[in-house]
Amino acid sequence: MAPYLGDKAKLVFATVLVGVAAICLLTQGVWAAKEKVVVTADKRVTIDFDADVTVFEGNVKIAYSDVVISADRAEIKGRNTATITGNVKLVQQDITLEGKVLTAYISEKRVVVEDGVTLTKKEAAPGGKEDVVVTCGRMELDTNTRGFVASGNVEMKRGDTLARGERATYTEKDKLAILEGNVFAKGKNGETVNCARLLFRTDRDYIEALDKVTLEFEVEEKQNP
Repeated sequence: MAPYLGDKAKLVFATVLVGVAAICLLTQGVWAAKEKVVVTADKRVTIDFDADVTVFEGNVKIAYSDVVISADRAEIKGRNTATITGNVKLVQQDITLEGKVLTAYISEKRVVVEDGVTLTKKEAAPGGKEDVVVTCGRMELDTNTRGFVASGNVEMKRGDTLARGERATYTEKDKLAILEGNVFAKGKNGETVNCARLLFRTDRDYIEALDKVTLEFEVEEKQNP
C-alpha cells in the first residue's frame, strides 16, 4: 500500500515539482540562446589561453547561424569578436559582402567591413534575378535583419540605374535604401538627379528624390523637312 501523504506534505511535494519545472524551462531558455560557431583553418591555429585570443590561418571559414565568412586569417577574442583579413567574403542568403577588413561581433549579430567594401544582393526581376551592387568605404551589416548602414563614397546600382551619396541606410523588410549627402542619381534613360536625399528601391527600378531637387534630361531636336 502506498504511504499516505498529508496536506502539508502534498503542498511541499507540489512546490518542489513546480520548482523543478521552472528550472527546466530556464535551462532550456539558456541553451536555446547560445549560438554555435564553427571555425576551420587549413594552415594553423594558435591559442593564447591567458589572453583568450585564438588565431586561425590559411583558408579560414567561420560559420554561425546562416552566415559563412571566408578569409586568409582570423583573430577571435573572447569567443565573440573576430577580426578577419585577407580575401574577406561573407555570404548570407542572397547577400555577398567583401572588403579588406571585417570585424564580426558574433553575439550582437552584426559585422563591420572597411576599405574597398562591395555588397552584392540578388533581387527578383522579370525573367530571373538582378544584382543590386553597393560600394563604399565602410559598412555595418545587421545579420539578423540584413539591413545596413554604408558610408564613404557610397554608390548603389541596380541595372542601369545608379545613385551616389555620402551615406546610405538600407532596410531589408522595406527593400528601401535612403541616401543622404550630395546625392547624385542617373536613370536608365539618361536623366540625372541632384538632391539632398534619395529613396532607392532594390526590388524594382524606382527612385524618389527629396529636398532641393534638380533633374536634367535631353530631348532630340526635330529636324525641319
